[in-house]
Amino acid sequence: MKRNMLIILFFLFLTLVTVDISAQTEFIGKSELRSIQWGGADGWHDIISFTNTIKKRGPLQEYAVQLADNSPQKDENTELLLNFDRSVRNRVFLQSELYREGEVDIFPSTEVRKYGDRCARFLHHENIIELIPLEGSIFQARGEIESFTIDFYLFPTSVHDGSEIFSWHAPVIELNGRYTGIKAFFRDGRLFWLLERLFQDSSGARYDVLVAENTETPLREWHHHAIVYDASNGMLTLLNDGEESNIRWITVDGTEGSTSLRGYFSPYLKVPIAIGKDYYGYVDELRISRGRPRFYLGNFREHGEIKSDVIDSGHKGTRIASIQWDAREENGTAVRVFFRFSEMYFDPFSEADEEQRIDSQDSSIVSDAGLPYTLPRWIQVRNGERIPGQIPVGRYFQWKALLYGTKSLYTPVLLNLRVTLELDPPPFAPILLEAQPRDGAVRLVWVKNKESDLKGYRIYYGSGSRNYFGKHAKAGESPFAVGLVDSFIVEGLKNEEVYFFSITAFDEADQESGFSNELIVRPSSVYSTDR
Repeated sequence: MKRNMLIILFFLFLTLVTVDISAQTEFIGKSELRSIQWGGADGWHDIISFTNTIKKRGPLQEYAVQLADNSPQKDENTELLLNFDRSVRNRVFLQSELYREGEVDIFPSTEVRKYGDRCARFLHHENIIELIPLEGSIFQARGEIESFTIDFYLFPTSVHDGSEIFSWHAPVIELNGRYTGIKAFFRDGRLFWLLERLFQDSSGARYDVLVAENTETPLREWHHHAIVYDASNGMLTLLNDGEESNIRWITVDGTEGSTSLRGYFSPYLKVPIAIGKDYYGYVDELRISRGRPRFYLGNFREHGEIKSDVIDSGHKGTRIASIQWDAREENGTAVRVFFRFSEMYFDPFSEADEEQRIDSQDSSIVSDAGLPYTLPRWIQVRNGERIPGQIPVGRYFQWKALLYGTKSLYTPVLLNLRVTLELDPPPFAPILLEAQPRDGAVRLVWVKNKESDLKGYRIYYGSGSRNYFGKHAKAGESPFAVGLVDSFIVEGLKNEEVYFFSITAFDEADQESGFSNELIVRPSSVYSTDR
């Protein structure tokens, strides 16, 4: 019984060994598949540009890409931009050298917000943000008031009379204890701006400017509000969602084209700027600028792009098998993906003039991506479909994804992207090489490689080990190429001189294997194997 069991186990062992060898043989000479993934837990590596796009962290700490929103942008004329994205209860984290934080008492909101990760929420009358203007800011100017803009987004839950959004306003000794400054406040449901005793005529008489938006401010809706003062002509403009809501000319007679009044901020006005005093609601993207900034009032950019760096696949014979991506494309939004491929490295920022689209039913498409010194063109692909085999092979590739939004209201979300490469590694070095001496020649014999795209072999020879600079053989100087053979006679050699031989294999993509084992042999008329 025990003997029979041992016999059965022996034959099972032989069967397993046979299956294993057979399975390994099936892969000799065939291409390998390799996938490279972006997004998700892998992150967005090797990316050279995110244009009008941002990365958003998901619930599992993964990153997806979507269109950037049209939140206010900081430029060279921006003195202060408060987006509140890092705010906590008692800090707003100013990123300006012209202002300093004073008292801060807010409730940052991550649920109700206009842009970014959070905004400032004012729940009761004690909530406030104090900003202290420093030397060099608009409000500490020593000369005449320059052109400026103050703008912000509001989501009010109440617009009761006297609640203030922006206030730099206090009595000063210079004016015998009378008030001066600038403030924005609600009255009768509308947002008013008061510029008190800031402007004067040639006689020194001071003027107040009170101007209101023409429409009431709705509750529980986000709207953009701005005041723009143009010092060149005295024009004061109130904007509501980018549209002119009211205009006032700060001139001698209050009309366009008349002499502008001169404006000054009092050097004795030392109180902080107060944001949200007695206000109930939310504030986001508060900005103070010199001149008039650009206003982007849509939710999202219309389109954006993410572009990878040029990726080295490591093998010249590589082709892209497919590109697959996961995306949320709702409300007419879309993600479109392109790639380009070349045998040679190319500038990842350079662009060709046109793009191609791959149609899986059209087998006639040929890209010029593999031509030497030619910048490859972008080729559009369908999600997950196998790319036609007519696209040339190469070594370097790059991809880009275009994200298209809908009416600035909706954005697609690119969750991840995976490129599957069909690698074609170089051939294996030839094995079982044998050298046979002949009269003035050497016959080399080897075992043929199994690669399906093998093109031939290169024979190296010379007078020293790993020193293959032979020049006298009839076949040519070392190395010289031969076709798909398993033996070759190298003639034109000198008898009784020692020669060192090694061969390599190369494929259709001109990828070359490593050297075979080196053989040392002397041609001889006496010891020739032909005798």
